[in-house]
Amino acid sequence: RDPPMTDSFSISARRAFRDLICAALFIAVAIVGLSGGTRAEPEPVWPPKTMPISFWCGPPEPYITTEQYRQIAAAGFSVVMPPCEGEASVARNKKILDTAKATGLKAIIQDSRMPLAVTGNPAALANLKAIVKDYRKHPALLGYFITDEPGANAFGGLAEVVAELKRLDPDHIAYINLLPSYATSDLNTTPSQLQTDTYDRYLTLFMQNVKPQVLSWDFYHFLANGDRPGFYGNLYAAQGAVGASQPPTPFWQIVLSVQHGGYRALSEPELRFEAMQTLVFGGSGLLYFTYWQPNDPSFKWSNSIRNRDGTPGPLYEPVKHVNAEVRTLAKYLYGAELIATFQSGDIPPDGRPNAGDVPLKVTGPGNLSVGFFRGETGHAYALATNRDYKSAVTTAISFNVGSHELEILDIPTNRWRKADAKRGVDGRSLVTLELPPAGAALVRWL
Repeated sequence: RDPPMTDSFSISARRAFRDLICAALFIAVAIVGLSGGTRAEPEPVWPPKTMPISFWCGPPEPYITTEQYRQIAAAGFSVVMPPCEGEASVARNKKILDTAKATGLKAIIQDSRMPLAVTGNPAALANLKAIVKDYRKHPALLGYFITDEPGANAFGGLAEVVAELKRLDPDHIAYINLLPSYATSDLNTTPSQLQTDTYDRYLTLFMQNVKPQVLSWDFYHFLANGDRPGFYGNLYAAQGAVGASQPPTPFWQIVLSVQHGGYRALSEPELRFEAMQTLVFGGSGLLYFTYWQPNDPSFKWSNSIRNRDGTPGPLYEPVKHVNAEVRTLAKYLYGAELIATFQSGDIPPDGRPNAGDVPLKVTGPGNLSVGFFRGETGHAYALATNRDYKSAVTTAISFNVGSHELEILDIPTNRWRKADAKRGVDGRSLVTLELPPAGAALVRWL
């Protein structure tokens, strides 16, 4: 009830004051909600704001520690993948996520309850709901690992799982890694790994049926007795598969690091080759096989990024150097639109020459892969990479950019400088580039 009316404060005055206070409180609550106050929903983490750099085989127990994860971050990695040994339990996953959060990393978790299909599995939907409930709200979660290297005959079931995860948690990735192009495809072969007659068909079926948030595969190029053919063809096949969707689906490539089986011990230039070729083809993520040296008696493992006792392996410092270069280049290329990738010099059988539909051409020596991009800032970018991982090269690229000024990125300092371009009689600008073994140079213009 209203208090008795007095000369100093009437009933109508009290009501007006009360209405004024309520209005002010309403406006304050609205402002807090609009400005990202404590009750606002967290920003989606997919797609990531920066290019994911990760690996196969994260640290197993008892090495899921803050100190080990700090070493992961110090080497330029941004995403932790699951261990390749031990139980994929809820307790372990929450420990991974908590440790990733403490060190500024994201994580893709593997859960033993994850189904590979919904149809025919009465527990599938309940398991997916439980998985999402257990991890969805964790700030370090990037996504859910489903399976590795499925054949096309599994795509129907995987499509059901991906669709359900997207419905339950659209802010995190449902991650599947595919086979490379050198997997067996002959349907008369036992077993046929791809379960299709061609690799292009394998990728097309995956994209059409599963509708993934990212296309991922692994290709291990460096054999003990030479370089495996088909590396560039696999990248071109992925370009074609993701380009059929609008907007194009991002793709990740898993490359070799650890020596095992029929694969050789890698050098820093060989690691750089794998990374730069991934970037020049428009890759949106780079992963290494492996970070932690696996405990798999079927192979002899050596020359790893991280040894089994948690100490740095022979590749820790080299991969740290390469990742630093990738992170710098990705500041400009991640999220940019890839227009074309082509090769110069001795073009490999699965390579492609310049089709002439880009405003640049290689006029100097060397075996290069060149990517032409359009960035979100309006800049055009040309990434020139040296495919020779043994020798440096001095080469030149001619740009048809009119009066536009060319800039070149100093990768170690992340600073742009005016390119020393010579204007030819044809009006084109000629830029000389010094490329170290497997190295890259980034040129831009407006």
